[in-house]
Amino acid sequence: MKFKMITVLIWSILVIGPPIIAWRQLSIVAEKNIFETIIEFDNKFQTRDSIEFTFLVASYSTILTLILGVPLAWNLGRYKWRYGTFLRSLFTVPFVMPSILVAMGFLSLLDWFEVLFGINDSQNLRFYLLLLSHAWFNLALVVRLCEPILSTIDSSYEESAFLLPMGNSKFKRFKNLWLPLLWPNILASASLTFIFSFTSFALVKFIVPTKRNLEIVMSNQAEWAGIDIPALGQTPSEIILASSSIQLLTIIIALAISSKLQSKSFGHQLSSLDDKRIDVSFFSKRGLYIITMLILIILPLISLILSSFLIRNGGSISWTTKGWSAAFGGTHSPTNMYQALYSSIKYATISIMISLPIGFMLSDIINQLERKDSILAVILDIVVMLPLALSAVMVGLGVLVGIIRTDPEIARSWWIPIYGHIMITTPFVVRVLLPAMRNLDPDLEFSAALLGAGYFKRLIKIKIPILTHSIIVSSSLVFAISLGEFGSSWVVLRFTEFTTLPVMIGDILSRPGFDPLVRSAANAAGSTLLLMTLILFICVEKFRPVGSGGDF
Repeated sequence: MKFKMITVLIWSILVIGPPIIAWRQLSIVAEKNIFETIIEFDNKFQTRDSIEFTFLVASYSTILTLILGVPLAWNLGRYKWRYGTFLRSLFTVPFVMPSILVAMGFLSLLDWFEVLFGINDSQNLRFYLLLLSHAWFNLALVVRLCEPILSTIDSSYEESAFLLPMGNSKFKRFKNLWLPLLWPNILASASLTFIFSFTSFALVKFIVPTKRNLEIVMSNQAEWAGIDIPALGQTPSEIILASSSIQLLTIIIALAISSKLQSKSFGHQLSSLDDKRIDVSFFSKRGLYIITMLILIILPLISLILSSFLIRNGGSISWTTKGWSAAFGGTHSPTNMYQALYSSIKYATISIMISLPIGFMLSDIINQLERKDSILAVILDIVVMLPLALSAVMVGLGVLVGIIRTDPEIARSWWIPIYGHIMITTPFVVRVLLPAMRNLDPDLEFSAALLGAGYFKRLIKIKIPILTHSIIVSSSLVFAISLGEFGSSWVVLRFTEFTTLPVMIGDILSRPGFDPLVRSAANAAGSTLLLMTLILFICVEKFRPVGSGGDF
């Protein structure tokens, strides 16, 4: 029990400590309280219209995601498709794709539209492309939250509704059967989509570089924030103090709404463990729809890979491998792809070694507290998920301002970014393992305890073997998220020699565009990261059983 309490204490300190130190330092340098900085926020030229733009993009992106995602979740949940596991993987893999790859994929699409159709690269087109990229990225949220209920509810319920006056038409069945079942999950996915669109960094930074949301504003001011020199640090500290406060409050409200809505979902009461989907062929109207959505999903990925071999120089176009040579040679970045890939894999491996045990222990503690109906279970669950209420950029700033500023000597230490990776990945471990632990029969452990088995013996002999699939899924998720982590790493690593692959790609894309090799080299590095993430996620998808959703 002492070991568990130590785990909770360490996690709480890691989560709460650096942001509190950071906010305190920012308040001291800003010489203003949070309310004053928020009131004056939109008056500064560095932040003007950023709040409006952030909320506008998040709202429009959420609406577009639901328009595309709900029909997709319905067709995946109610109908059984050939190669269903592979199909489900493709539709949910965008969410674990590094956001910088999503940006590069849609930028590559923009290039191809201009090459093939002569479509001009206008700001309006880029804005719509940003909304589409957010919808593409967040489709998996709608699918994961809605598809499991649809796939396990027996069709006899719909047949019974068909015989009743309140269900004798498709519209009435949708209104009186499916909508009451699905609306909590739909709105919960909408809340989560709003959060991820609200905290979007790489997509906004590269697709609409002339615009600024709160993430971009904070990253632009990170270099001087917290420095106790009024001429340099005061304004950046004011801006970040206000930005992070607005962002934190908004995300906490959205998370609370999502949690409340998911608790109202009662679709699981009508579900079974059996697959209740209806067989359907691709040679049908539904099949045509699925194929169309597949094209939407894979088009940015294919265009990214093809663009790595394409060089545009003025009006001429040539196919070449010079972009790959530039990426591996490091001629357009501070490091080459070998070194960046090594750093990415190193940080991802360390993240698994730390996040998985911590997440497993936290999940076990929450599960045991829930069985006792303790309010501490809710409190601990909130503390565990708190890093998701902070954007990746804010996590990086928490390290940079809260830790590095206290001891400049450690600013260039290789292990500094690990903190950000652990904070971002551990909540996903809990979201995968906790639902699986809730399904365990408590009598198994109770019987083993009566036979004299201690905690660690029960852990090795009972829990780990039963939870093997969930552990594999959570490990792969940690690896994929850590491999593509960009926001906090961009803030912390961009001035060091420990550059990861996403940071290397961001550095290349930030260079002037007059060199025709710049975009090709970035696409080559991105294609490498894309293939690694795609192969990893598809291989692991088979471990997720039908009906398991909402927990990634």
